[in-house]
Amino acid sequence: MSDKSHFLIVAGLLCLALSCSKSGYDVRDYGADSTGRKLSTANIQKAVDKCAADGGGTVTVPRGTYLVGTVNLKSGVELRLERGATLVASTDLSDYQKHNDGLAGVLYTEDAENVALTGDGCIFGRGMEFMYADSAKVIAGPVLQYARQKENLRHVEEGIGDGPLHPKDRFNQMIVFSNCRNVRIEGVTCKDSPYWCYLVVHCEKVRVHGITIDNNLLIPNSDGLDIISSSDVLVSDCDISCGDDAIVLAGYAWHFGDPGFRHIRKPVRNINISGCNLRSRSSAIRIGGWDQNAMSDFNLSNINIYDSNCGIGICIRDSAGLSNVNFSNFNISTRLHTGDWWGNGEPVKLSVIRDRESVPGAVRNIHFSNFNTTGQNSILFYASPEATVENITLTDFTCVLGQSPLEDVAGGNYDLRPSSVPDREFYEASTPVIYMENIRGVGLSGVRTSLAPGVTKPYFKDGIVTVSTSFAK
Repeated sequence: MSDKSHFLIVAGLLCLALSCSKSGYDVRDYGADSTGRKLSTANIQKAVDKCAADGGGTVTVPRGTYLVGTVNLKSGVELRLERGATLVASTDLSDYQKHNDGLAGVLYTEDAENVALTGDGCIFGRGMEFMYADSAKVIAGPVLQYARQKENLRHVEEGIGDGPLHPKDRFNQMIVFSNCRNVRIEGVTCKDSPYWCYLVVHCEKVRVHGITIDNNLLIPNSDGLDIISSSDVLVSDCDISCGDDAIVLAGYAWHFGDPGFRHIRKPVRNINISGCNLRSRSSAIRIGGWDQNAMSDFNLSNINIYDSNCGIGICIRDSAGLSNVNFSNFNISTRLHTGDWWGNGEPVKLSVIRDRESVPGAVRNIHFSNFNTTGQNSILFYASPEATVENITLTDFTCVLGQSPLEDVAGGNYDLRPSSVPDREFYEASTPVIYMENIRGVGLSGVRTSLAPGVTKPYFKDGIVTVSTSFAK
């Protein structure tokens, strides 16, 4: 072999080695600024577009700080944030795309297949910079006349208590996947989203694993992971702490003009969630709301809920219903809060009542097993007289009801908001360990109730209180 031939072979192998060592499409090669001083939206988008045009691959964001507005992922593209990499949301709202009636956030992806967001990096929403930090939102208006404390409801002597703060103008959902198929979200940490953190809507075949969401607990509407009108979803081993609902499963076809919603009508099925650690100033897990798409076949297991306002909140307020849901192996701890958060210390709350013109959808076959709960309000199952709630079972269910330091300003009430029934929004009520009203076919096995030491308020009661409720034979 000649020296020239040998040189060409070695050079070729060296080039191949260098090519193979390069991790996909490095955003710095497209001009992204890793110091965070310059806006890098267009540069990251160029890397995504090139990757998609080449048939797909991995767009890599290396260690550094990258200032961004809205970036659009595309079919076949994995956006990987390496350890030490942070996408920082711009505070200039002109850097964000408008979709429907609102501004999308940092990532907006629609009509894509085989798309992924992965890595050990971070997305920082700068949520507190979109807030007024000096005052909290409070419950006000006619609803106060039905509360035990009237105008003193959730009163704070000084400071802002548990919030929530008043927001300035802000972008909407920070990360959106809309009408996508085969979505993978893994490993990424999100901090301080100023609105919902993740919205997965109208999607199929979604896998979410090992993500962390750490939102400031004072930020209103800062949901963690909202899975809306989507099917075949698996969520596992996530750690979520946020000022609003931590995980939401719902059947909205449309939501007040928010980005990502497409008026798509189809059933919501086969959602499985396990191994998560959750904290919320509203509901750690909320199922339902203003749903137009029927929901069924959900399984949630091995979940720890701590320091939350409401643990599990099932909330049916529109025409679509919910069926075949299994909750198993839960530890739940809830407490009363100040401020205008929905919920009032309930470990579990199922409520079906009008908040639209239509009769709310039916709820059937909801099963709770192997629960340990400590809370500062009842385990609450409430259906309005016109609603249908049937076949609810509690098995191996231990619940302890305790008294809160906030009893004088918040205790002895139920919170069914949102509700269009004036005396069934936020209203005075006695507080047994478990309360059921207008529920059919209840099954109880191995249910243990008790009052914690130090309970003195007369509205607390041990045991189970039922009104217009029947038990399974």
